[in-house]
Amino acid sequence: MTRPLEVLLPHLANVRPSGSGWRADCPNGHSKTRGSLSITEAGDGRVLLHCFACSDVPGILSSLGLQLADLFPQRIRDDWNPAARKAAIEMARRNDWEAALRVLDREATVVLIAAGDMHEGKQLSNIDDARLVLAAHRITQARSVLA
Repeated sequence: MTRPLEVLLPHLANVRPSGSGWRADCPNGHSKTRGSLSITEAGDGRVLLHCFACSDVPGILSSLGLQLADLFPQRIRDDWNPAARKAAIEMARRNDWEAALRVLDREATVVLIAAGDMHEGKQLSNIDDARLVLAAHRITQARSVLA
């Protein structure tokens, strides 16, 4: 069976070793932040991703034609017994919830900063306004995971 890391790395550009993992360019196209994607293989074979520019793992995977399940060593299979299927589905659900809560925490901070500026009568710059719209979009996506 192919390791998740072996599935992911060929899809990325400018992959190079870094510490106990790898760095690569984020496929979301951050032109000023080359090497912003950190890739680590956990002891159990899971692949851990973090982009220091966008933190958008679902978006990164989508742009590569991959799914979150591709970062895990085993996928739920039809031949698993019902208890194993249920446990695997529950673990995936918990992982999705944890990721959604991290997104909510980060994006709520963006909203709070923007709200504070607006409360003080400051007008948001075009960049800040675009970031606020992105935060609202990500919050909506995270809410759909938690629903």
